[in-house]
Amino acid sequence: MSVSPEPNSTPGVVELREDVPLKQYHTTAGGLCAGGPRVIIGAFATLTVAVTIALITQIYYGDYQVVPHGSVSSSAAECSSIGTSIMRAGGRAIDAAIASSFCLAVVAPHRTSLDASGSLLYWEYRRMPYLQPALMEWGGIRSSLDPNPVPRLVLGLAALHDKYGIMPWPKLLQPAIDLARNGFNISAGLAIASASQLTPGYVAGTLRTEPLLADYLQSLQQNSSAELCASWLCESSVVSSTVGTVRAGTWRIWAGSAGARAAIALSTAFEPAPLSSLEAFHRVVASLQSQAISAADSWPSGVASGLAVVDSQDTYVALVTGLSAPFGSGQDTLSGWKQDITSAPLDLAPAILVDEFVCGTRYIMGAESLSALAQGAATALMDGPLNIVEAVESARVAVEAGGSLALEPDRILSPAALATLLKGPPLNTTLPLAALNLVQQRSDELLSHADSRGGGLASRF
Repeated sequence: MSVSPEPNSTPGVVELREDVPLKQYHTTAGGLCAGGPRVIIGAFATLTVAVTIALITQIYYGDYQVVPHGSVSSSAAECSSIGTSIMRAGGRAIDAAIASSFCLAVVAPHRTSLDASGSLLYWEYRRMPYLQPALMEWGGIRSSLDPNPVPRLVLGLAALHDKYGIMPWPKLLQPAIDLARNGFNISAGLAIASASQLTPGYVAGTLRTEPLLADYLQSLQQNSSAELCASWLCESSVVSSTVGTVRAGTWRIWAGSAGARAAIALSTAFEPAPLSSLEAFHRVVASLQSQAISAADSWPSGVASGLAVVDSQDTYVALVTGLSAPFGSGQDTLSGWKQDITSAPLDLAPAILVDEFVCGTRYIMGAESLSALAQGAATALMDGPLNIVEAVESARVAVEAGGSLALEPDRILSPAALATLLKGPPLNTTLPLAALNLVQQRSDELLSHADSRGGGLASRF
């Protein structure tokens, strides 16, 4: 699941012949080969200097590696692959995120949909490293249904494309249209969710088509995102702001929506610096529990789908979209998508974490719950950038409304970690489990990992 950068270059072929240094050269006026021995000696001198410089560079900076140009990490392998194919074709991080989000709305309807709310962090890091990331959010609490609704995910993504996108809008819709029309494989997580919600038609490993959804998405190709936004008044529905920085030891954290609560927990956990990962875990869970008790019924809930994107220009996108309940809580529409009624804040937790050193480690995280974000990030910051798989895959605890704790039934916490839990024996959390998908950048090197809880796979090129 984790893909690490590997050198993949083919050595050139140089023809070497015995007669080259011994062959007599005849010069003519204006010839380029005059003074043969001097040319040979000069060439060897130049080669010696070049080799010396190369050796010194290797000693100080390590072996050369082929640097990936971009990466997408999401809870569906096909959606990650679609995102990188968009960047390979000339698109930017926001284009990849839009195409991947449409894909997720087709293949993961138990966690997101065309009517999903969303929270996005956007940062053109290379161009504006000293500015704060932009936060854009849409959806949220909606207690009644509009008789002629615009699906909120479509509205939000159209606004993002109108503001930042460079690839044609129809091209970003086409991969999701193809999946909906030709069929997609039903994941284990989708099958589990459908069984728990008594929603038939989702059998793991089988192929499913969504022709109505394909027709609706295809109808959106007839207009540009700018034209759609002019008609839908996107600016009044999508809230843009600059998110403030939260410090966690030597790290700076930006988080959107429910992720802000995770940032508070991380700040508490790293002041003063914890002595171990276990101590960091204890502090994070305690902070989240305290916040959940204080928040009572306003504690974020629901389901979500998160993704993280980095492109060749070091543009970072952390995007989480979600619903108040699996498959949405509203009515089915004639266009193949289901409405969602939201009466409480949603658990949307995108985040970007940066250490204090220029060109240091940066994490772009799309978390499907604030608990997953806080505990996964704490492990990453404690165990270091070489252990992102452990940070993403290690056992976690879901902190729910009122401060109750829920363990992951298929992942076992260590006895020491269990002993740090503050409030009675925890229950098992509901399947499928919330995932944490991330991309890590250190200097120009990209590493990425998609959480196995979501069943995805990170893609790079």
